[in-house]
Amino acid sequence: MKKKIIFLMLCAMCLSCLCACGPTNVNINDYLIENRVNLFTAQDDIYSLTLSTGTRETNYNFDGVIDEMCDFGILTLSRNDNSPLAKDTYTYTVRIGEENYTGILACNEIDNTYSADIGINISSDSVITAQVSFTGYTFSKELTNISNSFAVDNNTAINIANKELEKNISTITRDKNNKIEVITKILKDYSTSDLKKYYWYIGVISTKGETLGVLIDSSNGDIIAKKV
Repeated sequence: MKKKIIFLMLCAMCLSCLCACGPTNVNINDYLIENRVNLFTAQDDIYSLTLSTGTRETNYNFDGVIDEMCDFGILTLSRNDNSPLAKDTYTYTVRIGEENYTGILACNEIDNTYSADIGINISSDSVITAQVSFTGYTFSKELTNISNSFAVDNNTAINIANKELEKNISTITRDKNNKIEVITKILKDYSTSDLKKYYWYIGVISTKGETLGVLIDSSNGDIIAKKV
């Protein structure tokens, strides 16, 4: 009997060792270098203005280590038809509560929109008005937090991505020298006339160059696309 007990104890110890050598669960929340949470929008017949807010790494340094984080608020002017904006000087004033933020939007040469970081993370219930002026035109609107209407919020989207990518992330990080960093974004679907169609994008990249990602429908949590 004693021999049988000792044998079972040794088996249990071996199983414990095997489990310890297996994949380590990784929580995406621990590796966020950019996390977009709220999206405020306004539009007229021609132009759209968005204010995307959250937190990000103060100095992007892709090393798998999350350094000091800071708040951001990216103000972006674009055309409703997604065509390029004309080259011009776009001045803005954003009023949030009793505070005013002013400046000039800079051209994003990738998609020819104009944007600026006003440097604050805005709460979901903030009252925001914005004005953008340029040659022969002034855009002036109150912004609405469209992400408040999402059936799937930021935290839920991250949890969905965490579950969907868990095995792949565990495989990547089995090598302790291969670290990951994660970003979240809110993307609009320009392929449909429904301008309220938005998606959460959660992207993962390792220090050795592997990339993972999921695109999640904000209206129901369905995974629209996945890269592993």
